[in-house]
Amino acid sequence: MAVVFDAQKEYDSLEKSLKLELKPFLNELCLASVAVGENYSTSLYRGSQQKIAKKLGIEYSPIDLKADISFEDFKSEIEALNDNKTVTGIIINKPFPSGWDEEGVFSLLAEKKDVEGVHPANLGKLFIGDKAVASTLGENPSAILISPTVRSILRALNLSDSLGKLYGRKVAIVGFSLLIGKPLALLLANALATVTIAQIGTYEKGDLAECVSDADIVISAVGVPHLIKGDWIKKGAIVIDVGTGKKDGKLTGDVEFDAASKKAAFITPVPGGVGKLTTMFLYYNLIIAAKFKS
Repeated sequence: MAVVFDAQKEYDSLEKSLKLELKPFLNELCLASVAVGENYSTSLYRGSQQKIAKKLGIEYSPIDLKADISFEDFKSEIEALNDNKTVTGIIINKPFPSGWDEEGVFSLLAEKKDVEGVHPANLGKLFIGDKAVASTLGENPSAILISPTVRSILRALNLSDSLGKLYGRKVAIVGFSLLIGKPLALLLANALATVTIAQIGTYEKGDLAECVSDADIVISAVGVPHLIKGDWIKKGAIVIDVGTGKKDGKLTGDVEFDAASKKAAFITPVPGGVGKLTTMFLYYNLIIAAKFKS
């Protein structure tokens, strides 16, 4: 039976360490959270952002833009935040208006204020195997801005005793998004894991089960309830479920938790898994941005 990730314990530990890290920057940090139009999921996430900012004593500045804003006006808003010396970090919450592409939006951010690690320069450091990546996988993950969700996954891998033992291990990443799959694949490949990336093409070709069943570590971030069947999981595997969706009116993950937990050595639940740490790691990145500034 699998060890189940205790997100609350890690949340409390992370909150404690963040408060210590924040002491040199007391009353100096500000997160600008930008949203275009209204979206239920975005509202929930921003609510979490604001709640934790209050807990940590960080200024939280919500920037609400109209859904029909032009890209040029949006660009001006972001550039103003980039130039604003009182703003430490910026997050541009998805979704964007139809027709806007991620690269174009995230390229507008000042590289050192990019607390989600989505600016091309920050992603590029992962691609070229920047030396800073080594510390991201070690004891001092403060040298580079990477996705808060990826940080949450790395935390779970560390607890599963896998983070320091990635060399040659087979990792299946299901989902290839800019915020999770792509940066995570680069990080783990840089650590010399054998990384397989599965996405819609894998599923439509009927090869997803084979891909998952061969993996020592399975990380899924798709948002399709019970996409990953429990009997696909290799005995003793590490299972990190990042997907969220609704099945029979209940929030659930990509993985059939009950069945998978009987075969896995370590598993993260949904809800109450790595997602619980994501907003906290957003503020971890804000401290990194503050260090860049100083």
